[in-house]
Amino acid sequence: MPQKVTPEKLQKLTLMLGQTVAALRVNEILTCRLLRWAAAQSDDPQRFIEASLEATRSELQSAGRADGSTATAKAVDEALEYVDELAARIGPRMPRERPARESKSLTPLEGYHFPSFTSAPARDPNEAAGERRS
Repeated sequence: MPQKVTPEKLQKLTLMLGQTVAALRVNEILTCRLLRWAAAQSDDPQRFIEASLEATRSELQSAGRADGSTATAKAVDEALEYVDELAARIGPRMPRERPARESKSLTPLEGYHFPSFTSAPARDPNEAAGERRS
């Protein structure tokens, strides 16, 4: 016999589903940032991302073939579409390639150009604010 779904139970399930979706979105954001960072540390960032995504596609496809069920095949197809969407989102946001002379440090001030320092004109220490000694 099917159980009756009470409004309280439905509310609790809706809350749990919302929390799950939020957690998945956070994981997606962090994964994309981590992948971009790792790619920036490589010699060819775009190729690094392509290789990572291709490895993910390959693992998904082999898991789908190993299981062989229709439900798994459908889930793999949806997962592959999702990976393609992520690839489209990650690709255009790649930072420019660094010239070979730049270091690959993690300093937050990397690439920031500080203004040059200027010297103040020499002043007589005996001068008061705007007043001159006679």
